Amino acid sequence: MSKFRASIIAVTLAAMFFIPLSAIPKTPDINVEKEPPPSENSYPETEAEFLEEPFFPEGTFRIFDLETETVSEVPFSDYVKGAIASEMGADFEFEALVAQGVAAFSCGLYQQKIHFAADYDFSAAPDKKLGYMTEEKAREIYGKNFDEKWSVISAAAEKAMNYVLTYEGEPALAVYHAISNGTTESSENAWGGAVPYLVSVKSPGDILSPDYETTLSVSKKDALEILNKNGAGLNGSYPEEWFEGAERTEAGYVDKIIIGAATFSGEKLRNIFNLRSTDFDVSYKDDEFIFTVRGYGHGVGLSQVGANYMAKEGADFREILSHYYPGTELKDYS
Repeated sequence: MSKFRASIIAVTLAAMFFIPLSAIPKTPDINVEKEPPPSENSYPETEAEFLEEPFFPEGTFRIFDLETETVSEVPFSDYVKGAIASEMGADFEFEALVAQGVAAFSCGLYQQKIHFAADYDFSAAPDKKLGYMTEEKAREIYGKNFDEKWSVISAAAEKAMNYVLTYEGEPALAVYHAISNGTTESSENAWGGAVPYLVSVKSPGDILSPDYETTLSVSKKDALEILNKNGAGLNGSYPEEWFEGAERTEAGYVDKIIIGAATFSGEKLRNIFNLRSTDFDVSYKDDEFIFTVRGYGHGVGLSQVGANYMAKEGADFREILSHYYPGTELKDYS
């Protein structure tokens, strides 16, 4: 089996725990958190065979509802419209909406292919707008503006479904996130498995977002409790030194920090402190830690805010997808 095949399986399994705004499944266990944290052993230690079953999509996705714990057969078109609505909404630039639609459709087809023998293709929580939403939910959200908003979303979905993003002739694992730190992260750094098209690229529009940078305050007492619950073994002394010495990836995200007796990954700290991303700095003053966080999400693949910026600058959906998923090929879907 090729090294790429093994890597992409590893990333698929790891991605189940990380995709904040998309519906990558966790099989067979179900975690209902919006951004499920990884276990420390979530990455496979041995190679897994990529299933070589012929791919014959039937026009629907089998989606496990995380709230009702039921599986529904959702037509492709309903899913793509719902994914665009939940992930971006009608007010993004049209070409960004199309790019989002192609990414969601392609990622769904990828999941369908590798989970053909499972009970469902992937999971979502449509009533909470996680992964996708139903038309009924959109009516509830948009109210009197529903017809106007839904017509834009439907037009973007209709255009998007003419295409599939592929790599080596197969649907691509076209993951996405809300906002990067100005540079997207590679799947290898985020999840431990290298995928040729999930590499770090510049996303300069992200830093212009009003949601680019956030802060979070955590008391010394709470931080000590959280860290010690996770093996730090701190006695409370020298708190200003606890978060020093962070190692970062080339894209600027925290890779790991040694705190007391434990080594914490950036993703682990993001999870236990409920941070928006793994690019953060920590300061300490008056018995309080201040986390300054840049970006929102795992940082891998398409940045939704970055895609919108590119569209405003004149890029079409093809250019957006080519930028965020280098080396992939956009093929007609039929």
